[in-house]
Parts: sequence; structure tokens; C-alpha cells
Amino acid sequence: MGRAWATSCVLALLVACAPIQTPPALKNFAKSDTAFFVEAVRTELDQRLAELMIKLYRRNPIQMPPEMTLELRLLQLKSPRISLTEFDQTSSDALLRLAFDPAFQGDRVFAFTAGLQDMVNRAFDGRREFLLLDDFPDPQFIYNSARNIEMAAYLLRSQRDASGQPYLYADGVQDDVLNASYSQILGGLISVQDTLATTLAMKDQRTINAVTRGVASTLFLPVGF
Repeated sequence: MGRAWATSCVLALLVACAPIQTPPALKNFAKSDTAFFVEAVRTELDQRLAELMIKLYRRNPIQMPPEMTLELRLLQLKSPRISLTEFDQTSSDALLRLAFDPAFQGDRVFAFTAGLQDMVNRAFDGRREFLLLDDFPDPQFIYNSARNIEMAAYLLRSQRDASGQPYLYADGVQDDVLNASYSQILGGLISVQDTLATTLAMKDQRTINAVTRGVASTLFLPVGF
């Protein structure tokens, strides 16, 4: 009993001191298996989104502004709170739609990937780390984020300009070889969020409100309060 009491005291002190820089080993001591899983999914989502951005810039180099570099764009994407002032937008869904707006003259690659990243950030309540007593993301918002990425993938595949050209080149035949790697990345973003949403819902004995909609629907679901 004495050892259990001492362990509880250590955990309480760690939680109370969370804003202070805590050694990684002690932080890990104050995490549950679920917390490790949530963080692993969050890390994978961030990595896949960065990979998607890199590939889209390679396929659409004309979208990179002259004063910008890929390194700076990646730093912007990984920031705790993405600044949307460049686009005069305040929501991830508006940013995703902007990437396929005929009147938009800006960086469509960053509008698209930043919109996706901002949506994921909101679904995770802006957090990348979860300690023992933290609340986990709402599984409904994680589920909604996955459905929204399905919508974004549809827009990437289907939207064309007045001349019939894609606003953003992605999947397609290159050198007589079908390149479907963009869809694979987006599919991975969807599947890992669905797995996490199901896991968190089962843990808390909650029910996720599934959404059925047509493939051409353009309704984005809420991913935060």
C-alpha cells in the first residue's frame, strides 16, 4: 500500500507541474496505454500531411510563392496553431474550398494541406501530447475529421478549371505508370482516424453518429466546439 500511495503522489505532482519542462522519462511514466496510442496516431497524421505537402509541391511547383521555400512551409504546417491570415480565412473547411476556387490566385497546395492540418489540429483540440489525467479527443470529432478528409480527397480528384485542367495535379499517369500515391496518403489519414475514433468510443462506451452521404456531397462536418 505504501508503494501505491507513493506512486499516486508522484503522478499527482507530475500533473500539477505539467506546464514546466518535465524529463521525457517522467512524462512517459504519467501516461496510459491509450495516451501513447493517441499520440502515435497524432504523430502519424502529422507525418502523412507533411509527406502530402511535399509531394503536391513536387507535382505542382508553380504553386510555391517566390518568397517561400518548402522548409518554411513545413515549419508553418507543423506550428501548434496554423496562421490562416495569408488566406484571409478562419476555418479549415473554407481553406479547403479556397484551394479549388476559380478566383483564387494564391498557393493552392498550402491552402489544401494547411486546411487538412488545421482540421486535424481542431479534432485533437490543438494537442499533440496527452498525460494520465488529460481528456482524450472527442471520438465524434475524430470520425468527422476522417469524413472531411474523404471530402477533400474527392475535391482533389474532381475539381477542374475552365479549361478542364485540375486545380492541383495529384494522382494520374506519369511516364505510362499510374501514380496513386496521393490517394494512398489520404486513405491512410482516413483509416488511422477511423481506428482511433472507434478505439476511443469503445473505451468510453460511446456511440459515434455515423454519417451517410452521397459521394458528391460537399458538406464538411464539425471537428471542434
